[in-house]
Amino acid sequence: MNNIALLTAWNLQKEEDCYWIANTHYCYLEFISKKYDQVYLISTVNEKIGVNKEFNNLNTLPNVKIMALPYVSSYISSQKKVLAFYKIIKQVSAEVDFFYTRVPDPFCWMPSLLFGKKTIMHFVGDAIDATKYNEKWSSIKKKIIIAGYWPNYWLTLKAAKKSKVYTNGGHLAERLKKYKIDATPVISSTIRKDSLTLPLPDLLSHTGKLRLIYIGYIRYAKGMHCLMNLWEELHRQHIDFHFDMVGNGEMFADIETFINKNSLQSYVTLHGHIDNRLKLNEMLRKSDLFIFPSLSEGSPRVVIEAMAQGIPVVSTPVGSLPHSFAEKEDIRFFDYNDVDGIVSVINEYLENKKPFLRQRDNAFEKVKENYTIESFLSQIFKSF
Repeated sequence: MNNIALLTAWNLQKEEDCYWIANTHYCYLEFISKKYDQVYLISTVNEKIGVNKEFNNLNTLPNVKIMALPYVSSYISSQKKVLAFYKIIKQVSAEVDFFYTRVPDPFCWMPSLLFGKKTIMHFVGDAIDATKYNEKWSSIKKKIIIAGYWPNYWLTLKAAKKSKVYTNGGHLAERLKKYKIDATPVISSTIRKDSLTLPLPDLLSHTGKLRLIYIGYIRYAKGMHCLMNLWEELHRQHIDFHFDMVGNGEMFADIETFINKNSLQSYVTLHGHIDNRLKLNEMLRKSDLFIFPSLSEGSPRVVIEAMAQGIPVVSTPVGSLPHSFAEKEDIRFFDYNDVDGIVSVINEYLENKKPFLRQRDNAFEKVKENYTIESFLSQIFKSF
């Protein structure tokens, strides 16, 4: 038996007898399905919305069996479904050699602690850290949420001590050391080595408006207030720019209101979520700079994707980035919430693009050699 179960909160979509999945997760599944006889995907399913036609049909992976969990919108709502999680995990446990679980997805500790299964635990982010950076919540609310999360986190740490542990970035591995958990850092990627092709965009030929882009969740912990302040400052300095915002999240309506209130409609475009990889790559290659103001990350996959398309990245020193890329060699960093720092780098770019071309060339080669999906997933799934 060479079977594996993946316990994830990927929120599949369902239409009649077909399940659909976002492109990023499809890339992971496609790779994993070639390694095992049978893959049991235990995942939440949202049947209440129409299928996103940019999603991938899981019928194309015949050895992937869907074990559907009820849709949950938050950690709190997932606690009400504990029995459903328990029953499906118990059912699958008899069919597989081991589990792969993601932290902080709900009940990621169950396979190891309740059923004694060999488990790979992959810490993809830090829910406590993200809560601390939510600017909309009061300090009291944050303390209540973190206190409510701790029982689940304690069980997760207990399970991790019995499991093979990976983290998105070295900083998460360092945090686990204080709990006497040995973890191996990895860099998350969906980039296939054969997709890294030349030539890269000719940024020197870009004329007219400065094209800036952000791709990711539109959440407080992603530094959205910093971006709003950046748009105001660029406008105040009469810099001719256009900013493409790709993604959805809890701050989408706030961003939209801010744009309308400050008459920035001709400067900022809110695209919402785009799952079509070809369309995203086209947008990246037409951009001058990728701006990433995030406050809390594991290993930000979107930064790797921008580098793979030959776009210089300007980012906070968040998550794994300062451990993986060198300032002024592969990437440009600015301090958290430092709008002046971003504007300073943008003005450098406008004055002389050549150092940024060298930066993006270095980053492209580093991604090609070290940060492809093959190297990322091969490292994780070699464990058992």
